[in-house]
Amino acid sequence: MKTRCAKWTVAMLIGLGFQPSTQAGSFHFPVGVSYASGIEDATDKLADFYRQDGFHVDRIDVPFGLTLNPYYELDNGLGAGVSVGPTAFIFVDEKLYGNESYSDTTRFSYAVPVDGFVRYTLFRDRTIAPYVRVGVRYPLAGGDNLESSHVGPFGAVGVELWRTRKVGMSFEVGYDASEIRVKYTTLEGANLSRNVTFGGFMAGLSVVF
Repeated sequence: MKTRCAKWTVAMLIGLGFQPSTQAGSFHFPVGVSYASGIEDATDKLADFYRQDGFHVDRIDVPFGLTLNPYYELDNGLGAGVSVGPTAFIFVDEKLYGNESYSDTTRFSYAVPVDGFVRYTLFRDRTIAPYVRVGVRYPLAGGDNLESSHVGPFGAVGVELWRTRKVGMSFEVGYDASEIRVKYTTLEGANLSRNVTFGGFMAGLSVVF
C-alpha cells in the first residue's frame, strides 16, 4: 500500500510539473526601478563619519535605482535568471578651509548588486500571475567610500499583470541581506569602516517584455 501511494504521489507531481502553458519555455525581460532601504543606511553611516571629523553635511538621498531581472521560464512554472541593481551612486564634495588655504575634493562611490535566482510562477497562463523568487546576491561596490563586503541571500514575492500580453508589468517586495562596507579616512589619517546591509527592504515596479 505504501509503495502504491508513493507511485501515485510521484505521478501527480510529474503531472503538475508538465502542465501546458502559453508562457512555457519563454524568455522574459523585466526592466524597472526599485526602492532599497540600504542605500539610505549607507549614506547615514557615511554622514556620521564626516560629522565626527568636524564636517558640515548637506545630504540629498535618492533611494531608487534601475533594475534588470531577465529570466527564462520552463514549462512547469519554474524559472531561473540573473538580476542587476538597484544601482546606487554617492558623491561627496569635501571643502576644507585653512588659514591661508582652501581645497575642494569630490569623492565618488558606487554599488551595483548582482545575483542569480530561481523563481516559481502561479497561474502563468492568466492575466494576473503571482510569483516568488529566491537567490544569492553580491553587491559590486567601489570608489572612495564604499567597497564590497559579504554575499547574502535574498527573497521576493510579486505579481505580474497583463502577463498574456506582449508587454506587461510586475510589482514585488523583498529583502536583500548582502552587505557593503562604508569606509572613511579621517583628517588625522585614521581609517573608519562599518558594514551595512544592502539593499535591505526592497520594493520594485517593472515593465516586463
